[in-house]
Order: sequence, then C-alpha cells, then structure tokens
Amino acid sequence: MLLLLTLALLAGATCRAQNILGNKAGKYFYIHGEEKGEIKAIRIFYTVARELKGIQLKFQNHWSDVYGGHSTSYEDFLLKDGEHIIKVHGNVGMCLSSLTFTTNKGTQFSFGIKKGRPIEESGGPDQRLQTVSGMHSVVCLSGIGLKWTNNPEKPQREPIPDPDNDKDWQGKTVKDKGKREKQRYNDDDDE
Repeated sequence: MLLLLTLALLAGATCRAQNILGNKAGKYFYIHGEEKGEIKAIRIFYTVARELKGIQLKFQNHWSDVYGGHSTSYEDFLLKDGEHIIKVHGNVGMCLSSLTFTTNKGTQFSFGIKKGRPIEESGGPDQRLQTVSGMHSVVCLSGIGLKWTNNPEKPQREPIPDPDNDKDWQGKTVKDKGKREKQRYNDDDDE
C-alpha cells in the first residue's frame, strides 16, 4: 500500500512538471493569484551570476509570494492597461538564464542574459498569459511553465431602441410602440 501511495505522489509531480520549459529537476511551484485579476507586473530576482533566481507576479494590485529565491538584485516589468503577455521566450542551461515577455502591444521586456539552449511558448491567437509555474532549486529557477487563457471578449451592448423608429430591438418592423414593448418582453421569456 505504501508503495502505491509513493508511486501516486511521484506520478503527480511528474504530471505537473510535463509542461515545464527547461529543466524539470528541483521543487515544483505554481503561482496562485489569477482569481484576483490579470497579471499587471512581473518581478525577477537574480543570482550573483545574473541567472534567474526567483519570480513574483502582481495580479491587479496584489503581489504573489516569491517562488525560488529572494535577492537584492531584481527587475520589474510593469504592464499598461489593456496590455497582456502573448509570448515568452528565453534561454536555459542548468538554470533559466533569460526570459523575454512579449505583449499584445508589441512591447518586449527581457530579464537575464541570453546563454544556453532556447525555449519559447505562446498561447496562440486570442490567448494571454494567466499565471506561471515552474521548478526551482536552492540556487535558481530551473524551468518555467506557462498557463494561457482566452482574452476577455469585448462586451456586446444591446442597441437601445429609438422611440421614433419603426423597428424593434431585433430590427423587425413594428407599427405601434405598445406592441414593440410587449413583443420584446415576450421574446425575453422564451430564452
């Protein structure tokens, strides 16, 4: 029984790490906070060798915990209103050495120094970065996972009927205003 429990735990960690870009060695993390809103900022902490040591995300006005490690050397990338991350690329050796975030407005912001093998991912058309997961060791971030979500759709407003117009809210010709309001009320009941 203990053997089955151990295998189940190891399989769970392996499944989570399958979508990691870079190295899958180390401790897995997942940055919670997407329920508080969209990503508004990314903070990366550096090692002495300028590799990526830790990461923190800001959702609306709330900063997440730091995953990986803290340091006094860090940089922030602040997104403007209506700006979303649509692509991430970088480089990895034993540690993540660089990450570049590209937004829907064409802005690019790079962290670290490009060395090692390249990694890249985008969510596809009409997708934006929702949150980040990854792997970290005692020394640095070793891999990164990216969770994508659909961009929020622009709300479609229902046209307001013109009292002087002979069309109802669906574009049908109506002779009198009383019939127009009754027809609209009855149409809404059918849904």
